[in-house]
Amino acid sequence: MKEFLEFIFRPYEQQGINRWFYFFGMNDRENNFVYAFSLFKKSYKFTNKYGQMDYVEYATTLDQVIQKIKRAFANNWYFCPSYFIADKYSLDTFGGSFWTYVDIDFKHYVDVNNLWQVKQFINKYITKIVVKCKPDAVVFSGGGFHIYKMSDVMLKDKKEWLEKEQILVDCVKEIGLEPDPKVSANHINILRIPNTINLRYIDNRKHRFVDLIYFRSSVLTH
Repeated sequence: MKEFLEFIFRPYEQQGINRWFYFFGMNDRENNFVYAFSLFKKSYKFTNKYGQMDYVEYATTLDQVIQKIKRAFANNWYFCPSYFIADKYSLDTFGGSFWTYVDIDFKHYVDVNNLWQVKQFINKYITKIVVKCKPDAVVFSGGGFHIYKMSDVMLKDKKEWLEKEQILVDCVKEIGLEPDPKVSANHINILRIPNTINLRYIDNRKHRFVDLIYFRSSVLTH
């Protein structure tokens, strides 16, 4: 988890950006958690419009965020690889992104609840994705691929992001895979964090883990 997140945040830190990154957690009782990686440290809780209790905490370092995630009783964890210019996760506070990403949902190709079919699909396509599209990371979300590609420059608005995003979308389509159009249209989409749990799928009475299966120059054992 830490190595992956440090890798994602590195281009921002090189530009002196080290605050307003957001992590989101949810447990099976629909309680929601937000951890803001920022220069400030505080916390609060409130009841949202669905009558659920939301918790918001601020951590000044990535290590603090990771420790909070490990100790929390939330199970599903997500993050946004973009940064924000204020203490608010919204379209209006989008500050820029170094990352484009696509989401490939396995349910369109195999029985996603059949772990053997899922592993066969991963083995069939991971090398094709790496060779053709040269991603910086590929994450198995539990039900699909999250494919990341880093931009050489900060993408400062949605128009710039969509133009760069389309390059990755087109590349993946040439392999024969269809990216989720909703994810590829959303420059502040949230994505699953490796080494956390996806509660949607159960194998041998255990929830599926989110795995980092490709990281820069190596395909990881899966």
